[in-house]
Amino acid sequence: MMKNILIAAFVLSFSTAAFAADGAAIFASKCKSCHGADAKGAKMAPNAIAGTDAAAVKKAVTEGKGKMKPVKISAEDVDAVAAYVAGLAK
Repeated sequence: MMKNILIAAFVLSFSTAAFAADGAAIFASKCKSCHGADAKGAKMAPNAIAGTDAAAVKKAVTEGKGKMKPVKISAEDVDAVAAYVAGLAK
């Protein structure tokens, strides 16, 4: 029983790190050009989004917001980006 718990914890630790890394990579390829590398704003999108609630990020990515059009990425990628942005310091 303990062995199974340890194996599950080990697998989960790697999947969480991969999830966070995917969010950063997706942000870098899809969002950075407008929102800045640190999500604190850039010329195209001057408002900081770093630390924004994950639900708000998901809504903006899937539905668009203001001049931003919806981003065509998978639901898993939306979750990864939302978690990444929400975890950034403002």
